[in-house]
Amino acid sequence: MLQELLLALSGHPSPLLSNGKDNVLKPGTDEFLSPAETTLLTSLSTDLGQKHSSIRVKANDVVSHHPSAVCRAVCAAILSKHLAQFQQKILEVERSILNQDPSIVGAYNIVPLSAIVAAFDGWDRKLEWLWRFVSSIQSEGSRDGRDGESTGPKGYLCTASAIIGYLRDATHTGNPDIEQLSLDLVKIAETAWLKQLTLWLLYGKLPSIGASDFFIVKATQGPEHDVFILRLDLVPPFVDAATASSILFVGKSLSLIKARGVSDGDESQAIDESAASKLRASHLQELQSLKLPVNATRFTGAIHCIRLSLSKNILRHLLPLPNVIEVLRILKEYFLLGNGEFALALISAADERLVDKQSNSTNRHRHKGSESLSHLIVKEAEVGSVLARAWTTLASVQGFDNEDDDDDIELARQLIELSLESKVRQQKDATGEQAPSTLPDSFQDLLLPTSTLLALRIQSPLDLFLTPADVATYSRIHTYLLALRRSHLHLSKLFTLSAMRRDTKLRRVGKHSDQDQVLRRRVAQRGRRARSVWATVRSAAFLLATIGAYFQAEVIQSSWEEFHGWLDPSIKGTSRPSSQQEQHFMTSLDKSVAPKRSHAEGESLPFETRHGTDTGLRDPERLRLAHKSFIDSLCHSLLLLDNRFTSRLRTFMTEIDHLCALMNRLEKVQQSVDLEICATARTTPGHNEAEEGHLFTLLGSARRKLDAGIASLVKLLQEMDISSSSITRNNAMMDPTEDDDFIPMRNHGLDRLLLQLDFTSSQERALLPNETDAYDE
Repeated sequence: MLQELLLALSGHPSPLLSNGKDNVLKPGTDEFLSPAETTLLTSLSTDLGQKHSSIRVKANDVVSHHPSAVCRAVCAAILSKHLAQFQQKILEVERSILNQDPSIVGAYNIVPLSAIVAAFDGWDRKLEWLWRFVSSIQSEGSRDGRDGESTGPKGYLCTASAIIGYLRDATHTGNPDIEQLSLDLVKIAETAWLKQLTLWLLYGKLPSIGASDFFIVKATQGPEHDVFILRLDLVPPFVDAATASSILFVGKSLSLIKARGVSDGDESQAIDESAASKLRASHLQELQSLKLPVNATRFTGAIHCIRLSLSKNILRHLLPLPNVIEVLRILKEYFLLGNGEFALALISAADERLVDKQSNSTNRHRHKGSESLSHLIVKEAEVGSVLARAWTTLASVQGFDNEDDDDDIELARQLIELSLESKVRQQKDATGEQAPSTLPDSFQDLLLPTSTLLALRIQSPLDLFLTPADVATYSRIHTYLLALRRSHLHLSKLFTLSAMRRDTKLRRVGKHSDQDQVLRRRVAQRGRRARSVWATVRSAAFLLATIGAYFQAEVIQSSWEEFHGWLDPSIKGTSRPSSQQEQHFMTSLDKSVAPKRSHAEGESLPFETRHGTDTGLRDPERLRLAHKSFIDSLCHSLLLLDNRFTSRLRTFMTEIDHLCALMNRLEKVQQSVDLEICATARTTPGHNEAEEGHLFTLLGSARRKLDAGIASLVKLLQEMDISSSSITRNNAMMDPTEDDDFIPMRNHGLDRLLLQLDFTSSQERALLPNETDAYDE
């Protein structure tokens, strides 16, 4: 009986003990045992023997088939260490029985079952926990809610991050046996994970075993090098998002260096193998200094040291500062509309393309006096031709005297492309990068009827600091600023309709003829009816011009000078525009913020000197984070993150397009009416006069909507200025987290913009006539 019991505990089948859950003893064997002995046998067979056998089967299955290398390592440790210890305990009990140890064998060589149960005290809790743990790895996933996607052929759900998180939580239990058991297993799991990480940090290679479980995956096979992305659901709990991004940067840089060396085959760009070996040895020593279980703070510090070492020794030669500044200048000039001629050329090219397409179209639609563009379908080739025409116009405007401008335009033509939004999104989905969801998508269809975006081709090694998400943000900002410039340009072009503002047709007829009287009455009536329209057009044009000038001078230019000064400390002494300095004096909070900013900026050079780098050279990872802070600050200061403002501005621009279409149509109708009167000497109204009256009615409705839009935008800006002042007051007391970190310029309200708008609106009200609206007559 004892021999059968020990065999059952070892996981072997027994002729006396059953493997069923309801009846432990096989039929015919329970009549020789008392109820107490049956209960003890049930405890030994079920809680120990069956659990031991089940754990061994499940663990072997995980080791053989699970896709995660970490899960395999943990289950292998359970088999080789913890179940081996239980097997050794069984042998010790058997040895004690054979040696007649008095702690187990009683009088008359009787071995009580209670003594055997006491000998295995504590193992029931261990095996129960191990059984639940291995079962969760095999099929159900971990129980902490961090399960990954199914990656195995048999539906395995548990990932490396989930198992490490589960084991870390289990180390805080009150049971010392379970705590020690989970502590041993978490060390095994983190050791296996660190081996995968070491391959990535030292060589830029993904692990060959368990790559689907690693938190860095290969997205696409690029033309020059592979594209890697992060999977935050696979990041272990002791690794924060910033550290995971640094790990991605280090491995991606090494992979890029390797791919560039193979493709170029240039010995001057190749890295000395001995220097690279020494660098790997120092990085490996940094990782080996970590103690298990891994401390989050020490791990972040080790990754930070590896990143700085890589940047200091290798990446500073791969990504020179002039190349970075050159690309950033292209983004500022063409995406942030620093080059105003490019914006005008692009808008003019798009308008000309629409006019040509509309004139050639046989399917014209008219709606309320304005020609609808919804039926026009713009293809990818036509979008490319619009950009090509804009480049041609820009080249002719710039001239050929300045070779630097020609080089900038040529480089911009190579990097910038105008594409349909659907094509750009397909490229983003292929790389795994997503556009920022907080930015509006309502301005892409203003330049052309089909949504278009200006994109930048990110070439190696610029992708070390410039990500597709950053380019997507620049594209959103560009469509926003270009829509402002386009609406203002269309309103300004209305003033070129001289026939509607200064009528010279009376010179072509006699002064006392019937035609003269008809035309004079008609000109006077048109002047009265159009007076309020021109006042509204002037107010709307000034509103857009003031907002656009504020964005360019107060926001974009000042932020760029701040970021450029941080990027290249040699130009730190350049002064800001006087308007920015006056704004600092107008806000009392700047007195407390300025010393902190100057202190952080003053520490920049000693920090670089302490790390042995040249002045102006930046860590690409820090440059990436600083650049992200820069564009995030731009989005906030440009009011792109306020959905109320962007939605009202989009509606306002639609109303401007409608009014401009009505004005252009009205000019053609009035010319037709005047020519008809002069040619036929007719004094009675005709069909064109009726259409002219209908257009004036529609203009009255459009003008009132535009006036309401102007008042709504100004009121909303006042509300946003009050709220932004309180937010700035809270953020002004924040200190930089680290020396030499880039601190983006904070917008201190919209007071200067509102002062200009309020002063001009009061002048406009004084100039308006004190009479009833001519459209209401």
